[in-house]
Parts: sequence; structure tokens; C-alpha cells
Amino acid sequence: MTKKLIFPLLAVLLLLPWPAYAYEIPRQQTTSVEVSEPSAVTNVGSAVSGDSVGSTSQAITLKNPTFQELKDFILSDPTNRNKFVPNQYECRNFATEVNNNAEAEGLRCAFVLLCYDLGQHAVVAFDTTDRGLVYIEPQTDAAIHPEVGGKYQGEEIIEILIAW
Repeated sequence: MTKKLIFPLLAVLLLLPWPAYAYEIPRQQTTSVEVSEPSAVTNVGSAVSGDSVGSTSQAITLKNPTFQELKDFILSDPTNRNKFVPNQYECRNFATEVNNNAEAEGLRCAFVLLCYDLGQHAVVAFDTTDRGLVYIEPQTDAAIHPEVGGKYQGEEIIEILIAW
């Protein structure tokens, strides 16, 4: 379900005007969300709907990891062994899979778009409790350090969009 919702949500987020404070990273330790199985989102304005019929609700708690917890997770996550296939399994698929795997382990993970003049590249980020925001290239498991005005993969980054 998460894979089906992240791209429409991201598309909506890209269309919204972003005030300056929207780029500040929250420093919370845990996040709780209410989910339903099976989930049926009926209200487009809400990411989680309470309108599903015949479902049981459960609370999922996600925590910001320590750097060591992040490292342990990334080293055990198999996503980087997947094959890049143009137009089928690309950067957004790698980032989505790492995001889903992290959340399944109870770790809060962000889907990140590095925006270029022509195109973008998807990575993930974790707000570690001891080292702050850490970006990860999900295709290689490398920690990266993108910044607006800097370059990544030979392209100048003009904006960084983070979806928690």
C-alpha cells in the first residue's frame, strides 16, 4: 500500500507552495500513525482514512535511529543488490524499497528528491539521534552529503525535497 500512496502524495507535495519553514527538519524522537488493514483511503485530503470497513486498526511507532542503528539496518538491507533496469526499476524504486524496509523495522525514514534543472534523483534520509540528518544512496548504501548549489552525479542540485 505504501508504494501506491507515496507517488501521488509526492506529486501533490511538489505542486504545493513551500514556505521557508517547511525545509526545517523536525527533531522528534518517534512518530505514531494509525493504520488500517486493508486500508481504503476515501478522503483525498487525508493520508490516513478512518473510513475503511471491516478492518482492524493498529498503531505503528517509528523512531529516529542512532547512527549505529542506521548503519546496522543499511548493511542488512538487501535493496542495493537489486538490478537497476531503465524505465522499470530505477532510483525511485530503490528509495521506496529502502523506505518501506526501514519503516517495517520501526525506523523513521524519509523519501528524498534531489532536484536538478532537468530531472531529479531519489535517495533516502534518516534523522539520527546522535549525528543528525544522514542521507543514503539506496543503490550503493553510501552516505552522501547533498546540498543545494552542490553537485551530485554531475548535476547541480537546485532543490532538495524531503517527505517524511
